[in-house]
Amino acid sequence: MTYAHTNSGTTSEVHALEAGHVAELLGQLLERMDRIEQHLAKADALASEAPALLAMATDTVDGLYRDAAKAGIDIDERLKVGLHALERLTEPATLRALAGLSEQLVTLEQLARQAPGFAAMTVDMIDELYAAANRQGIDIEGTVRQGLTALRNLLILMQSEEMKALMSSGVLDPKTLQVMGAAAHALVSAQREPRRAGPMALLGALFNRDVQRSLGFALNFAERFGQKLPG
Repeated sequence: MTYAHTNSGTTSEVHALEAGHVAELLGQLLERMDRIEQHLAKADALASEAPALLAMATDTVDGLYRDAAKAGIDIDERLKVGLHALERLTEPATLRALAGLSEQLVTLEQLARQAPGFAAMTVDMIDELYAAANRQGIDIEGTVRQGLTALRNLLILMQSEEMKALMSSGVLDPKTLQVMGAAAHALVSAQREPRRAGPMALLGALFNRDVQRSLGFALNFAERFGQKLPG
């Protein structure tokens, strides 16, 4: 009898526990359904507002198009150009070129990081050159100043009226320089081989073709020079 009573009590407790568990599950299910209903209500509210929002967005886009058209901006054309540019940018050749450019940029970045060290090394080299020149008695700053002064004087001379007259006088003409060069060469050669010339040598020289050419040149020069002289 005692055993049967104990078994009956245990069964009642098990049923009570199962009933409590089911009630708890039902409560949780109801809470979840309430939350789902709340989300559905929000979704319904958004869906009811969607046409108005879409109309507002359409009006905004139309307004942007009108403002752009007033400012002389063709949005459609720019979109076409942008799509064409995007197509070109995504081509394999363009991507390879961009990849190569990125590698070059990395190299430039590395060089930029090393630039301070190079600059310091350059400054040290210049200081060493200055010190070596000073030990040899060379005044670099004075030489630079003299060079700048000479350059300034040369520029002044090139802009002077005398230089303009010289440039337009024909003295620097290639043919004039050729004649002057021939005269200078003949003068130097004659100075190296001096010789005496008497009356008979002068008379015989008149039959020398080279002397005849020189005399003809001198007479022609004298005539034309006399034509240029002021009366």
